[in-house]
Amino acid sequence: MSGKHLTHDNDQPAPYGDPDTVHSIYRECIEETKPVPTRERTFLAPRLKGIHHLDIGYSKVVTASPGMILDNLYNFYDGVKDTLHEWWLRLCPRPTAITGTDFRGSSIVGRTTYAGRHDHDKPIHHLRVELWGRTWWLGWRRLAEGYSGFDGRFELPYDLRAARSSAIRKIRAEISQTTYRFDRHGNRSRSFSLAVALPIKKSDLVGMRYDLRDIQIELWCYRPDCYIPRVKIDDLQHEAPEKYVEGRNEAITDQFIPVELIKLKHVTMLRADPNALTIEEIQADYPPNLTTCIEARLPGYSRSDEFFGERMMNGMNALTFEPIDGEEHRYRVVNWGYQGYDHNNVYAFPTTEMDFEILPGDHAPRPLQITITGALSAFEHDPDQKRTFYPTDGERWLQAKRVARSVGGLISEVDDHFARTHVNVEQYAIAANRNLRLNPVTWLLLPHLKEVSLIDHTADRMLISQEAGYIPRASALTEKGLKHRVRDALGMMNWKGYRPMPVINDHHYYARAENLFWDITYEYISEFFEHNAADIRAYWYEIFAMSEDLVSHSVPAFDREAHLRGLEGRAYEVASRRLNYWTTRFDHQPQMPTGSYGGEPRALSPITQAKDFAQADPDDWENLKEMCCYAIHHATFLHSWVNEHQHDDIGEVLYSCLGLRFGEHPDGVMHPESDHRIAPDPLRATQMLWWSNLLSRTEYGAITKNPDGDVNPRFGELLKAHEAEFRSYGVLVDNIESRTNI
Repeated sequence: MSGKHLTHDNDQPAPYGDPDTVHSIYRECIEETKPVPTRERTFLAPRLKGIHHLDIGYSKVVTASPGMILDNLYNFYDGVKDTLHEWWLRLCPRPTAITGTDFRGSSIVGRTTYAGRHDHDKPIHHLRVELWGRTWWLGWRRLAEGYSGFDGRFELPYDLRAARSSAIRKIRAEISQTTYRFDRHGNRSRSFSLAVALPIKKSDLVGMRYDLRDIQIELWCYRPDCYIPRVKIDDLQHEAPEKYVEGRNEAITDQFIPVELIKLKHVTMLRADPNALTIEEIQADYPPNLTTCIEARLPGYSRSDEFFGERMMNGMNALTFEPIDGEEHRYRVVNWGYQGYDHNNVYAFPTTEMDFEILPGDHAPRPLQITITGALSAFEHDPDQKRTFYPTDGERWLQAKRVARSVGGLISEVDDHFARTHVNVEQYAIAANRNLRLNPVTWLLLPHLKEVSLIDHTADRMLISQEAGYIPRASALTEKGLKHRVRDALGMMNWKGYRPMPVINDHHYYARAENLFWDITYEYISEFFEHNAADIRAYWYEIFAMSEDLVSHSVPAFDREAHLRGLEGRAYEVASRRLNYWTTRFDHQPQMPTGSYGGEPRALSPITQAKDFAQADPDDWENLKEMCCYAIHHATFLHSWVNEHQHDDIGEVLYSCLGLRFGEHPDGVMHPESDHRIAPDPLRATQMLWWSNLLSRTEYGAITKNPDGDVNPRFGELLKAHEAEFRSYGVLVDNIESRTNI
């Protein structure tokens, strides 16, 4: 993605010079601050040990020469081992034909179930089950194959004489997951990843049925201790249900090591002496972003009203503008702050209400007033105190805009980025991976849902944790407040009835791009369903099981009546306004029927309640299409947008940060940018710039590039067909990532 030039109102003065010159500088800065090209890797170049080794303090980077030599030697050894393994597989291939002629009277039986106390005895359907014999000369013989049924049970007939052959040295049963890939022509192939292997004594095979009993498998289990639906990962290195593809790890090493080394240098200096660096020195060490580039060429413009309105509409925030009743062309935006959530007393996080004038045509929003509710200094304790600022207020207006930008930055990071495109997507990833195997929806959905569970696990430590996470130490929200806020957000999100943001005028590039992507995605899905209708219906049970997991593990619905019950006075007003914020932010539709579990209404609607398509409701087919479109849309376009614009909008510490400190002055955060006591301290400043670069400058896995070959090329073709229109909205289709993986 990229940015789009902004348009001034024709009847407004242009204090920064000729509008065409301003537009030209804006476009040039967007181009110049894009991610740097992939660096050339050398033998002794520093490298990151893996995405899960990232840390806001000291990431695990191999930099010292002895360490790099040893690491390269290990990688060389690993490469040789993989090459030998591939050579061995070619030397001893596994045949596709089943050995034997008489399959009567002997069979392998068993049942696949989930492991663990909470999923105990729950069957796993449609796992690939095979019986293999290994010969004395290390060849393979396929003795039986099949799939577990709806109840997890399987029965594989085999030829007893072939299994007991003197040529066979040992026998084992293998249970595997099924994965799919596409070539550039759209032809699909499948492969199997081993979940568990069970050795069987050859002498135990004596005919009749050999019972493997219940086979408990640790496969995409839900965390029993979590406040939201998350996958259980005890050890990311060895026990995660999936792994990053090698290209993802290589991309982050190639693209991000220079930024990581800057942060490591700063952290080392600042931990030795907290005053060793100024914010200006820290900022100068990092790659320039959109606002620093503009300020260098057009001083003051990035703090102007024109730029403020543009970024609120088409930047990282991409705010939801609500029409003000009875006032033509007037719109209001609310960013809900700390009220109702656990917070500290170091950073400001007030609720901000911004009124804009948005004229028809190609016009950016013009801010009219900003109302700030809550504490703005350490001397204030009233969460309900309101102050309104206007463009005529001079320095106060500039300071109010800075507060609004910082509040908007934190909200975008927590509500839109983490809640909406990470943990929201993860709940679909878990349910899909637990249930989709033979249904064609498997190869439609899973490429867009992979790796999100891995990056979310890392975010728990790096972003959310009170001890080690960035947000609780650099903003007003504590870990408890963050979790509460994320849970509230998920309670407002539902696939059913979701529609992209309404377009306000011709300048609303974000909404236009989102609507275009949604329409293309729905076209792609409709075409897919038409071509694969018979098999989707035949394996409908997988859709039913996925729907059951989605509903039963989703958070309780954010019910208005229950939320406000028993509250009076101020408590009722605050809770009601907070509820209105979430309703508007995520276009929540309270009238939309949702599922229930344990007698409690849940946030998500069921896709179907029928195990067999013959008994399905007529709307269930469209439900499935809508759910697929929602999941793909959030994992791809929405995540790509908020991620790519982070460096633009929170890549300059003094322009916008996730938390302004109260400082020591009675005016608190309503002070000039020159007062560094209200800015993040130098350590948090370098971590913030590291963070914004990490999220915006480590791209991998674009839909159109399809480096892993797991996305149907047809999706990329449809996007490419609209490339020019996307570009007119400031979006490069080759930058829309296929999944949430950073």
